[in-house]
Amino acid sequence: MSIEILDLGLVGYEEFLVFQNELLGKRARGEAGDTLIIAEHFPVVTLGRLSAGEWCRDIGYFKTKNIDIIQTSRGGKNTCHSPGQLLIYPVIDLSKKLKDIGHYLNFLENSLIGALRELGIDARINGTRRGVWVGPKKIAFIGVAVKSWITFHGASVNINNDLEPFSLMDPCGEQDIKVTSAREILGKELDMPMVKKLFARRFIVDIQQYIGNMGTPLGAVHV
Repeated sequence: MSIEILDLGLVGYEEFLVFQNELLGKRARGEAGDTLIIAEHFPVVTLGRLSAGEWCRDIGYFKTKNIDIIQTSRGGKNTCHSPGQLLIYPVIDLSKKLKDIGHYLNFLENSLIGALRELGIDARINGTRRGVWVGPKKIAFIGVAVKSWITFHGASVNINNDLEPFSLMDPCGEQDIKVTSAREILGKELDMPMVKKLFARRFIVDIQQYIGNMGTPLGAVHV
């Protein structure tokens, strides 16, 4: 299984959406292969398909900071992105593989956990909530979409990004969620090019295993 890795660098979220949608169409028509998009975004709040009602505690903060609020087609509720946060967007055709969204979500979480542990972070799943956690705090968020069994959107991992916006909203629509980052846990700034390479390499290795074991549900690492 061959997967191309595309690093878009620091890119606006709306610009990314245009690129992703074009790639999704090309993949559906067989004009492009499976692709892993890696990016960072300028500050933005994204609202998933399940977002409803109030999602923040201080809308004035986001207006003052000129942080756009964008409705998206991904699953899940609300989250925010900013420079220093790693975004991982697999555009992969699963139509001839295991058609099981839960299985795919487990795969994503486990791949992120593996990469974070390579950084020396004891990441785990929660057991009742999606995403990746370090103790009681959330470090990675999952929000995917699938069209004709081609995946898009994906996951975000807090590496060096500013965590203040999370404190002024209800991440994932839940008031009791606290967040953390690799920088906060390790007490130092991480080299983003190194982090990108690590997560991409881990993803490529793990997707091979995922496809190879597609008949067997992938286990998860619990707290």
